[in-house]
Amino acid sequence: MRFGVVLPTYPVGATVEGVAQVAQAAERLGFASLWTTDHVIMPPQEAGPYAEILEPLLTLAYVAPLTRRVKLGVSVIVVPQRNGIVLAKELATLDRLCGGRLIAGVGAGWNQTEFRMLDAGDRFHQRGAYLDETLRVWRHLWTAPETPFHGTFYDLPPVAFGPGPVQPGGPPIWVGGSSPAARRRAGTFGDAWHPVGISAADLAEQAGPVQQAAAEAGRPAPELAPRLAIQFGEGSEALSATRMQTISGSPAEVSEALAAYADAGASEIVCLFNSPDGSVVVERMEQFAQQVMPSLADSVAS
Repeated sequence: MRFGVVLPTYPVGATVEGVAQVAQAAERLGFASLWTTDHVIMPPQEAGPYAEILEPLLTLAYVAPLTRRVKLGVSVIVVPQRNGIVLAKELATLDRLCGGRLIAGVGAGWNQTEFRMLDAGDRFHQRGAYLDETLRVWRHLWTAPETPFHGTFYDLPPVAFGPGPVQPGGPPIWVGGSSPAARRRAGTFGDAWHPVGISAADLAEQAGPVQQAAAEAGRPAPELAPRLAIQFGEGSEALSATRMQTISGSPAEVSEALAAYADAGASEIVCLFNSPDGSVVVERMEQFAQQVMPSLADSVAS
């Protein structure tokens, strides 16, 4: 089993220096991937930990030269809030800046007020369809921009669109969300299904529709790669209370809980260590790398 780590780009108190600390520690400690989180603008009463958050793609561009090995991803970018063609250009450029290490985590979004404030309110109720077509247009622009593309949201003649990503066909797509539509999307378009805060039992049960959608699309089954909050000891922190199940306890208890995810088919766990302080996150990463990762190193998704 592989392990990723969420960069401390939020909440209040997160710093650029902390992001750099965690990125460099991930390389040293053997984590497989680094992840940013996406929100742009939120109503104060709904913002929670996202009241202050660094922009995800720019943060990955900053992290790219600080690292050499780890994959870099967004968990997840809310595609329907943005212009999909501009995103295709940004992701292609970012894949080049990091030497072909980018993972494009995508989601449909959930906060209607945020959509409205980003002048995308009319897209909210069509956000799933917009995301699906955007994923198709990305692959089109990254592989065959000299041919036309005709869809509901995009209508393109042959275009010049380069340079493309380093990775053939573009970065891997990790699809977030746990709704039936998100699971179908993961099977149809995704290289991985990336739900947030899901239990091991639900991961195993809900993987079936993902695999069925992939089979119907004639594609390999996506990997299962949930994002989970990890906490050693008792108690909880505010960050873990928002839309995120926490795996907590002693290192042995955390190891046992994560082994259940491996048994459920997970190949990678993206770990959120619940602090905006980079030095605190690094301490928790070190404990995780020393006391949890070795026991799961040979775990293989079934």
